[in-house]
Amino acid sequence: MDSCYDEQGAPSRCMPKFENIAFNRTVVTSNVCGSPPEDYCMQTGSTRSCHHCDASDPELSHNASLLTDFNRNEESTWWQSQSMYYGIQHPNSVNLTLHLGKAFEITYIRLKFYTSRPESFAIYKRTEEDGPWLPYQYYSASCRKTYGKDAKGYIRPGDDERTALCTDEFSDISPLTGGNVAFSTLEGRPSAYNFDQSVVLKEWVTATDLLVSLDRLNTFGDEFFKDAKVLRSYFYAISDFSVGGRCKCNGHASECVEVEHLGLVCSCQHHTVGDDCQRCHPFYQDRPWARATGDSANECLKCNCSGRSDECVFDMEQYRSTGSGGRCVSCRDNTDGPHCERCRENHYRESAEEPCLPCNCNINGSVSLQCDVEGRCACRVGVTGEKCDTCRAGFHSLGPGGCRPCECDPSGTVDDCSPLDGRCHCKPNVEGQSCDRCKPGFFNLQQVNPAGCQACFCFGHSLACSSSNHYLAINISSDFIEDQDGWLGEFSAGQEYPLLWKEGEVYLLPLTEEDIGFYKAPEKFLGHQVYSYGQLLSITFTSETAELLPDHVTLLLQGSGVTLSADLSPQPVLDHDPGLSSRRSFIVRLHENEMRFEPPLSAFKFQQLLNNLTTLRISNAGGQNYTSQLAGVTLTSAFISSGPANPPAPWVESCSCPPGFAGQFCEQCAPGFTREDPSRGSLSTCVPCNCHQHGTCHPETGVCECSDFTTGMTCEHCLDGYYGNALIGTRGDCQPCPCPDRTSCAEIAETGQVVCTNCPTRQTGMRCQMCEDGYYGDPLGQSGAARPCVRCDCNGNVDFNALGICDHITGRCLKCLRHTEGEHCQRCQRGFYGDALNQTAGQKCKPCSCNPGGTSGHVNECHPQTGNCQCLAQVTGRDCSYCEVGFFNLQPGAGCERCKCNPIGSSSIACHPITGQCLCRAGVEGRLCDSCRVGFFGFSSRGCRACNCDPMGSISMQCHSNGTCHCRQGFVGYKCDKCELNYFHNRATHQCEECPVCYGLIKKQAEKLRTGLQDLEKLLAPFDCRGRFGEQRHLLKYHMARLYEHEHQREDTLPNALEDFLAFQEAREAFIKQFSSLETSTGTLLAQLHGITSTLNCSISMTGEEGKDRRKDEGSRGVCQTFTETMFMVKASQKQLKQATLDLDNMVGVLLVHIVSIYSRYFTV
Repeated sequence: MDSCYDEQGAPSRCMPKFENIAFNRTVVTSNVCGSPPEDYCMQTGSTRSCHHCDASDPELSHNASLLTDFNRNEESTWWQSQSMYYGIQHPNSVNLTLHLGKAFEITYIRLKFYTSRPESFAIYKRTEEDGPWLPYQYYSASCRKTYGKDAKGYIRPGDDERTALCTDEFSDISPLTGGNVAFSTLEGRPSAYNFDQSVVLKEWVTATDLLVSLDRLNTFGDEFFKDAKVLRSYFYAISDFSVGGRCKCNGHASECVEVEHLGLVCSCQHHTVGDDCQRCHPFYQDRPWARATGDSANECLKCNCSGRSDECVFDMEQYRSTGSGGRCVSCRDNTDGPHCERCRENHYRESAEEPCLPCNCNINGSVSLQCDVEGRCACRVGVTGEKCDTCRAGFHSLGPGGCRPCECDPSGTVDDCSPLDGRCHCKPNVEGQSCDRCKPGFFNLQQVNPAGCQACFCFGHSLACSSSNHYLAINISSDFIEDQDGWLGEFSAGQEYPLLWKEGEVYLLPLTEEDIGFYKAPEKFLGHQVYSYGQLLSITFTSETAELLPDHVTLLLQGSGVTLSADLSPQPVLDHDPGLSSRRSFIVRLHENEMRFEPPLSAFKFQQLLNNLTTLRISNAGGQNYTSQLAGVTLTSAFISSGPANPPAPWVESCSCPPGFAGQFCEQCAPGFTREDPSRGSLSTCVPCNCHQHGTCHPETGVCECSDFTTGMTCEHCLDGYYGNALIGTRGDCQPCPCPDRTSCAEIAETGQVVCTNCPTRQTGMRCQMCEDGYYGDPLGQSGAARPCVRCDCNGNVDFNALGICDHITGRCLKCLRHTEGEHCQRCQRGFYGDALNQTAGQKCKPCSCNPGGTSGHVNECHPQTGNCQCLAQVTGRDCSYCEVGFFNLQPGAGCERCKCNPIGSSSIACHPITGQCLCRAGVEGRLCDSCRVGFFGFSSRGCRACNCDPMGSISMQCHSNGTCHCRQGFVGYKCDKCELNYFHNRATHQCEECPVCYGLIKKQAEKLRTGLQDLEKLLAPFDCRGRFGEQRHLLKYHMARLYEHEHQREDTLPNALEDFLAFQEAREAFIKQFSSLETSTGTLLAQLHGITSTLNCSISMTGEEGKDRRKDEGSRGVCQTFTETMFMVKASQKQLKQATLDLDNMVGVLLVHIVSIYSRYFTV
C-alpha cells in the first residue's frame, strides 16, 4: 500500500494495490446449464465425451460462481451455458455481468474458455452504476457483419481513443479447450504512454460494471443438420474470468475499505472525499479537484474564510480571476466576501481581527447607510457626528433634508448657533440677534478676534470709536539676510552682546551652559506699537535637525512700567525642506485674552503697554544648549496711508472725543487745555491752562509760553538772572539779578538780601567774587586787575577732592602729596628721589631706603634724581647694599674686606659676597684657592694635576710636589705602578716580591751597562744639547732607563723590553743623523764666509803659514781679519764633529752589542 505522504510529510500520489478485482465476486449470467438438467458433449478432437449438468447437484452443476473462484489448472471448474440444443446461438446472446461495487481502473480482462472460444463476443463497461453500457472490445471472425466494424488492432493518432476495436485474432474454433482471450485496455491507444495527462484514457479505463456478451458460437458447421448430439456439443463454457485492476481513488488513497451501508469506498487522503476521492472536502475548495500525478499530488487546499466560516464552495470564475477558488458561505460576525474578508453591507470593523458591527447611520443625516472602516458615516451637508446624527457647527435643526445653515455672523459668534434651534451665541464684545455688531466701547468686528470686537483705546478718554479707513496693514520684520538688523543678545545678568550672524539667521553664544540668553529687538519693533494690538507676532527658529529646535519660547514685553511674559508653544507644522535646515514657528496674538500672557491685563492696560513698548525680548531656553538660531521675526502693524488703504488695517481706531480732547485717538488736548499730569502723556486728562497772567500754555506738555521774565510750566518762576515772586501776577514781578553776566540769584526772605545762585564756572561767594576751591585768581579785580580763576598748578601731586589745596588768590600749593614739596609740588622731599613731575604715580618720588650697613652718610639722604646713596669704601649699589667685585663681608661702618684670592689658584678676583670663597681652578682648594686638593699636585695657573697614584703600590694617594708617589716596598716608578729592580709582581698577593738568587747575575750586568751609559753622558756633556740634539740625548737616556727596568721584570714584561731595544736603535740613528746635520751646516757656513771674503777682496791663505791678509784697500783690513779668524774656528769645529760622529757610532755600536748579549742571556735563562 502506497503512502500518500513522503518522508517530509509532503503530499504525494498514492494508489491502492493492483489485484484481480473479479476474484470471488459474483458474476450474474443470463444462462447456465442444469435447469433443467441436461446432457452435453465435449469436443476434444475426433471423439466426444458426454456428461450431465444438473444445477441442483453441486457435483454436476456449473454455475456462475465457478467463473471467479480459485483457478487451478489440474482441477478446472467452469461455468457453462445451455447448449445449442436449447437455442443458444446467434442472434441469442449469453451475458456475463460483473458488478464491481465502485469504480475501478481496469488494466486487463482475461477469459479462459473451457470449450472453444466464441466466434463472436463483446465486452462492455459502465462507468457509473445505472449508466449506459459502453462497448469496450469486440472479438469476431466477422467484425463487419456482426458488429458493423472493421477488424483492426490499434487506433491512429488523432482518432477518438474511446472507440472500441474489433479483432478476429481470437475467433478460431481451435483450440477446442483452454483457449485464452486477454483484453488490455490501453493496448493500441496512442496516449497510453502519457496516461497521466490523458483525461480520455483515465475515463476509458474506469469501470463500475463489466458485461461479456457471448454472441456466436464457433462450430464446425455440422449443427446445420440439427443432430441432438451435435447440438449438445456446442455451448459456452468459461473456466476463469479475471479482471486486473485497482480500486480507482484518483491518486488520493492507498486503499479501499468496506464501509457499512456504503460498500467499498476509497480511504481518501489529501483532503479529498467520495467513493473514488473524486471531489474535495467541503472546506477544501480553494482550487479545482484534480487527479494526483507523478509530478504533483494535487491535494485539495483549504478555503481561506478568515476564521469566520466553516463552509465554502468552489467558484471557477473566481479561481480564474484570483487563483483562489474557495468561495466561503455562511460567514459569521456580519462578514461577507469570498473569504469572509469584509463586512456585510452597512457594517464595519476597525481591524481584521474584530467582528463587524452595524454602522447605524442616521437615516436623515446620512448620504448612505454604509460607513467607513472606523464606523463613520458619510453625512449630508451640514451634518456631522460619527453616525451623522448631529448638525455641524453653523447648522441646526436636523431633519429629513439634513441640517439648515445658521444665520449668525461668524465674526461675532462663538461656536456658531445652537444645533437644536439655531440661536446665535455672541462673542463677549458683540451683540445683536445675528451677533453682527460691536457693543458700545468696542469696534472692528473680526472673526479671528476671540472677543469679536476690540476695545476702544482712545487713551482712556472716550468709549465711542470705529475703524479708521486711512491705515494700511504692514509687517515689521527681520529676516537677517544682510546682517543682524539691529538685534542684540542679552543674558540674564543684563549684559548685552553682539549676536553671531550668518545669512538668514542670528544666534547667541552663551557665557555658561546655565545662562539664559535673550534676543533683544531693535527700535523698529518698539515705541508706539498700539497699531499692533490684537495682531500676530511670529517668531521662527531654525536648526540643523528637528531634535535641536526649541520646544518652547519665552517672550518678554515691557512698557509703561509693566512687564509681560508668555511661554509660547510651537505651531503644529514643522517646516523642513530637503537639503535645508529644519524650521519651527511660534505665533502669539498681542491681546489681553491671550491666555499665555502673565500677568493678566485689561484691554486698556495692554494697549497702554503697546503704546510705549520699550523692550521686546525672545529666549529660546527651550532648546538644547543654544543649538538653534533665530531665523525671522514678523510683527503685524499699520501705517497711515495718503491714498486708499490696501490692504486695510481695520483694527486702527478713530475716536469720538469729549470736550477738551482732540485728535484721531483723543491723544491731544484741545486749544486752551493742557495735560493735568504731563508725565502721563496722552493718558493724562486735559484741563484748562494756568499761566498766572504771564502767558498762554502748550496744549500737550502744559508748559506755558511765559513773558515778563517769568518761566516754568505755569510761569510760576522768574527767569534765570531775575528774582522776585511771579505768582503775584503783575508785569514787574521779576527784577534783574546783581550778578556777573546776569546769572541767576535768589532773595533771602528773612533779610531781603539777594544771593547769586548760579555763579560763572570756578567762581563762588554771594556775588561770585571768589574762586572755587581748587582754583585761584581775582575774578572781580578786588585786589587789583581782574584775573580769571584758573586751576591750582600742583603737578598732579594733590587731591583735588580735598579742600584748600592751594591759596585761592596766589595759587601756592598747600597740600602736596606723594612726598613732594615746593610752591607747585615740583620736587621730591628730603629722603626721597625721583621725578615729581612724572604723571605716573609709581614713577614719582620714592624713598631713598639706603642700606645702613653700607652708607657713609645719613640713610635718608640720596641723590634727588638718581637716588644713589653715599657708600662706604669698596661698597656699591644704588642703596649701598653689596660689595664691589673683589671684596666681601659687608660690615656696618667698616665696609667690605678684600677677597685676596690667590692669583695662580683662582680663576677670578671675585669671591662669594658673604663667605669670601674664591672661584678655584681645577684641583685647587681653600678659601683663597692657594693649595692643591688631596690627590693633586703641581700648583700652577692651570690648576693642579691629579697624582693618579697606583692604589696597590702607593702608601698614600697623595704624591710629592713633583708628582712622584710614596711607594710601598718593592714598588718603583712615578706612580708606584712598577716593581723594583730584581722584583716581580705576584698576582696572588698583588705585591712586588724579590726575584730568586739567579736573577742577581742580570742585575750585575745591568749595573755595568749603566756605568757605560754614564761614561757616554760625560763624553757628550761638552756639546750643546739644546735643540733637537738635546732632545734625542734625553730620549736615549730615557730608553736606557727603561732597559734597566726591563732587566728586572718577569716574562710578562719582555714585549715592552723589546720595544725599548728597538727604540734604542732609533736613538742611535737619530744621534748620528744629528751629528751629520751639524757637519753639513758647518760646511755651508764655511762656503758663505768664503764668499764674503771674496767680495771684500780678502787674500786668505788656507794654511797656517799663509795666514796673512793681502788687501787692496787698507780700510777693509779689520773686517777681513775678523772673517779670517771665524773661518779658522769653523774649520776646526767641522773636524771635531766628524771625529765625534765616528766615536759615537763606535761607542753606541759596542753598547748595542752588549745589550743584545744581555737579552740573549736573559732569554736563555
